[in-house]
Amino acid sequence: MFHRTRTLLPFLALLVFPLATLAQDRAGACFFSADFEDGVIPTGWDVGPLVEMEDAAGNGLDTFVTAWTVGNAAAANAGGFFPVPGVPIGNQFAMANDDAPPCNCDMADLALTTSPIDLSGRNGVALECRVFHEQALGGGPASVEVSFGGGSWITMATVPVLAGGWQHLFVNLSAFDGQPDLRIRFRWSDGGNWATGFAVDDICLRERTASDLSLVNTYTHDISADPFTTGDQGLYYSMVPLSQAGPMTVSAELMNRGMNTLQGITVEATISLNGTVAGPFTSDAWPELLPGARALVTIPTGWVADAIGLVEVEFTASSAVTDDDPSDNSGNATMRISGPGWEDGYGAMAADAGQYEGEVGGAQAFIATNRFELRESGVAPTGISAFLSGVSQVGEPVRAILFDGNLAFVDTSSRHFLTEEDVIQAGMGEAIFLPLSNTSALPAGDYFAGLQHLDVGFGGQVRVSTSGTGPIGRALLMEGITFDLTYLLATPMVRLHFNDYGVGLEPVDESLNVNGIHVFPVPMGDQGRIRFELEQASRVTLYVLDMTGRSVWERDLGRVFVGYHEEMLEVSHLSAGTYVVRLTVGGDHHHIPVIVTR
Repeated sequence: MFHRTRTLLPFLALLVFPLATLAQDRAGACFFSADFEDGVIPTGWDVGPLVEMEDAAGNGLDTFVTAWTVGNAAAANAGGFFPVPGVPIGNQFAMANDDAPPCNCDMADLALTTSPIDLSGRNGVALECRVFHEQALGGGPASVEVSFGGGSWITMATVPVLAGGWQHLFVNLSAFDGQPDLRIRFRWSDGGNWATGFAVDDICLRERTASDLSLVNTYTHDISADPFTTGDQGLYYSMVPLSQAGPMTVSAELMNRGMNTLQGITVEATISLNGTVAGPFTSDAWPELLPGARALVTIPTGWVADAIGLVEVEFTASSAVTDDDPSDNSGNATMRISGPGWEDGYGAMAADAGQYEGEVGGAQAFIATNRFELRESGVAPTGISAFLSGVSQVGEPVRAILFDGNLAFVDTSSRHFLTEEDVIQAGMGEAIFLPLSNTSALPAGDYFAGLQHLDVGFGGQVRVSTSGTGPIGRALLMEGITFDLTYLLATPMVRLHFNDYGVGLEPVDESLNVNGIHVFPVPMGDQGRIRFELEQASRVTLYVLDMTGRSVWERDLGRVFVGYHEEMLEVSHLSAGTYVVRLTVGGDHHHIPVIVTR
């Protein structure tokens, strides 16, 4: 019917809360619920009549399909114009989708209707759910309606319009307490246009008491922080190096699940690290919270971690009136202060949740990155680690890459070709580590650390695992030779390290006149070896450089003839750490990071 284009709006304020630890959300209190995770519309629900498919001019094709389906974010946006956020990753929901195949369809008046619900003996019933309603591309309104005893439909709520994000919907149904036959329907219209769609998820009917404050989500960071604000240090991290730990601001999401307005609401947070307790720290009072409303409360604690370990934050919410159900007034959140060694994460700065949920990448050239905010200047990163999906293929070239907050190049690692061991480790959920080439100290500010797949005609797959979600601006995917930018909700499992990694890869670098440079073993003990091939006779010199660029060992090989060569690298006199092997061939220099252990 219409030719459509859509502009990417990366600065949309999405209702996405990254990597929180859930408080008690009282899911068990739902006496009627539907989350669609089994992939189907529940038995007994009414999806309405089939809808007719149309051609681009709006002419009916005499082919009829169901209007309501269940799918995930990828299925919703299969046509490219219905970008329902996948929060949490892989989440399934019910949708009327006028964009993805097989529709373009006539969706002028649709309704998804529940099976009959018995409210006999129920008190203070309310509906809670999530909806996605952009009303984009000429789409019409959406509403929630009810009917009881087979009577006419009553509009209970008009769904607000919100571009780009899920929103929580609360509908007071207490007027129908005791009704034995209540039906709820979600009604949407495409406005007579080829619109996007409407989605609904996490439907829950609860009984309410008079006063019920609920702590829904808890966070170890400032939930209101904007990723695009350089240096505000507010984004969530699951791991932060001790050198980057600063004054901690924590947050909590509250909801009034009672029937009365709540006043004088506060949240207390107590922080513990290695048995040492700080606090409690108390938020400013939230003056008033209406029934069904939510609030985000932040607490600038001023507390700074002074040791490596697990930070645990305990939250308690209260109001000026007695809570009829205090069981859902507490919650907790955790993060790790990282440092040297395997158990301490090798000084990792990590934004992911630590467990595979999805993946990004493919056969094309791409860079999957996360934004990291360095609080303190003068600290040098050593490299990045990345968790790859097991479908990544042997022989594919990758490297670590580091940008500043404006995506200007800062540093990279040597090119590495994935080995069979890498792929096996990926399938086992283990990371690979790529040392950066020039690990000089960085000033405070925002940086993007990522894994790059170098598309050099190999045609194989490289996929980076994702875990957890974050706000738009937190994670970035750059694709193709033009580096087309896409802001991700899913967080790539790519971490920035500030301590030497205990294991490493065998780095490989290539140039026009030096092919297949291998430095081994990785890591090195007292001695290492370098193997290289010359395509023409040249003068060759070997150096080992420390992280300041100072030569700590060198050997002049003189004029070396064409062919394969293997030489010794003496590192027994060096302390443990990251170094750079420089191979100078004529006027060309080739740098390969190495790790020395003791």
